[in-house]
Amino acid sequence: MPNTYTHKIRCIDAIVYDGINLLDLAGPMQAFWTAGTYRPGYQFRVLSADGKPVETQPGIKVAVDGELAQWNKEADLLIPGGMVDQEISAGTFTPLLKEAALRKSDTRIISICSGALILAQAGILDGKQASTHWSRASMAQASYPGVDWEINKLFVQSGNIYTSAGVTAGIDLALHLIESDLGSAVSLKTAQELVVYLRRNGGQAQFSAALSLQAAGQSNIAKLSELILSQPAANWTIEKMAQSSGVSTRTLHRRLKEDIGTTPALFVENLRLDIARSALLKQTSIKQAAHLSGFGHIQNLRRAFQRNFGITPTEYVERFS
Repeated sequence: MPNTYTHKIRCIDAIVYDGINLLDLAGPMQAFWTAGTYRPGYQFRVLSADGKPVETQPGIKVAVDGELAQWNKEADLLIPGGMVDQEISAGTFTPLLKEAALRKSDTRIISICSGALILAQAGILDGKQASTHWSRASMAQASYPGVDWEINKLFVQSGNIYTSAGVTAGIDLALHLIESDLGSAVSLKTAQELVVYLRRNGGQAQFSAALSLQAAGQSNIAKLSELILSQPAANWTIEKMAQSSGVSTRTLHRRLKEDIGTTPALFVENLRLDIARSALLKQTSIKQAAHLSGFGHIQNLRRAFQRNFGITPTEYVERFS
């Protein structure tokens, strides 16, 4: 029986460097490979600047197929994240990325996690929307103000450039591309094989709030968070928060901005959301979760979930319980 496939076989050149996050590379590549077991669609290569193996963050070495100069100009480019700062300073990939961004073909530039910062450094995200890992938000916005950063989105398309949020969001993006390339049936089968959601609602804020608060360390902010967590229903005005921290309201504003990039009102809301999420995952009712977390009414809790995560409390429970 003759081959009836008429779709394009896409080549993907993954550009790697020392210190990449292994899952940023392996996650999307596994998704693309799995999709190919249902319908041929992808060919892969891994390239490094000098053609030598690279060491990933876990210390595992990854062999490569060649050097950067061997890039297939008809191939999609995939840039994983990880320890990107050295690559940003060196600008090793800038000429390649600039050339790729000017191509008129339908090939794509795909970044995973903090790999978007390498694209931003090359200047190819200026005037475009992009996402990256939530922990890099402040640095991204300060260093590359010409980019319209959509930090809470799991992935963003801007023309032929695709950027994704933290780590596993690379799999979300890969499934989106597989659906576009090979159809919804293949993307669904791929998601089922990998035991992941075909589409996750909401952004990466649903995973990052507690982590960003922990980043405040043992500062007055961390101690204040413990106090609010112990009394979530209290009327936490900026004056009361400043008094409890032993600082002026102006100092509190500044420290919240510098330590975790938020405002006093959002600081309290995020802490209350942490309590609510924990309660919901323990099979507490939505009404009780609203009471325990200090939101008071169910509607207040629902609005906070929708505003911060883009999903409802019920959807959150279905996804994570």
